[in-house]
Parts: sequence; structure tokens; C-alpha cells
Amino acid sequence: MDNHQVESPESPVTSRRRLLSALVAGGAFATAAPLIAGRASAAEGGSNFPTRDPRDNNSLNNALAREARMVGTYRLAVAAVSADDEVEGLTLILDHHIAYVQAIKGYLGPDAKAAPETPLTNPSGSVKAMAAGLAQLEDATATIHTDILAILSGMDAAKIIASIIIVEARHSAALNMISGTSPLAASGN
Repeated sequence: MDNHQVESPESPVTSRRRLLSALVAGGAFATAAPLIAGRASAAEGGSNFPTRDPRDNNSLNNALAREARMVGTYRLAVAAVSADDEVEGLTLILDHHIAYVQAIKGYLGPDAKAAPETPLTNPSGSVKAMAAGLAQLEDATATIHTDILAILSGMDAAKIIASIIIVEARHSAALNMISGTSPLAASGN
């Protein structure tokens, strides 16, 4: 029987900003990748734009509305903190949600509906104090997007929503870790 020992790193505990950055790294790329790949493969076929299925418009506008509300929520969260690492960590997540809004609006083009940034909650306190509530919002948003993904007809629309779901799961995991909750325990597993 082999025994394995896990060694702890000699470096000090990482800051919240570094933890958030590490866990959500690649978020902007993950959101942009389907669009880039779609354009690259479309270029081979002669068209520079993804083919949109109009049946997806309502579902995508629902995703857009939720993401706009997440933007509003994170704008309040960023404004509520003062420590530089907390501002930077929350701003990173805010920027991801802004990118999701832009990606969905860009895909929908003129079919995008107005999406006010009405916050889902009014976060306050430190990042640690807000983290559990924000993680729940990320989980709920990922669930909404998963439900939307199940009914989408167009592959390009599905790629956008799927890439958003992946990063929101990372947001939730990072926020759960900051709040002191295990991401696995928070997911019910």
C-alpha cells in the first residue's frame, strides 16, 4: 500500500484578489472563444456572421436580462468595498458579467431587448460578508442559463450560453471559498 503525503506550499495565504483571479482566470476568453471560433469557421464557409435561429431570441433576451441584473448587483458590490484587493476581485467578476451582456447583445443584434441593470440584491460589507449571497446568485444564474441552454436551437447561441455557465460556476466556487463554504458542500454534493 502506497502512502502519499500532501505538502503545503511555503508561500503565504493568497489574497482574495489572487484567489478570485486564479479561479475565474480565462473568463473573458471563455466568453469570447465561441464567437471567435464561430467567426473562424464561418469564414471558411464564406459568411462572417454566426447563423441565428430566431426561435432563440426570447431565451437569449431572458439570459441578457439576467446578466444585466448581475451587472447591477456587482456594481453595488464593488461600490460597497474599499480594500483594493476586494475592489479588484469584484471588478473582475463585474467585468465578466459586462462581457456576457455585450456578447449576448452582439449576437442578438437588433433583436436584443432593453435590459436594465436592476440589482438582484443590495450587497454590503466586506467581500467575505457578501460572498455567500453572491455565490447563490451565481448558482441561480447558472441554473437559469442551463435551463435556457436546454431549449436553444442554434449552435452558436448554445456556445455562448455554455461558455457563460462555465465561468459562472467558477465565480460561485471562488465566492464560496471566500465565504468559508466548500464549493462541493454548497452544491449539495
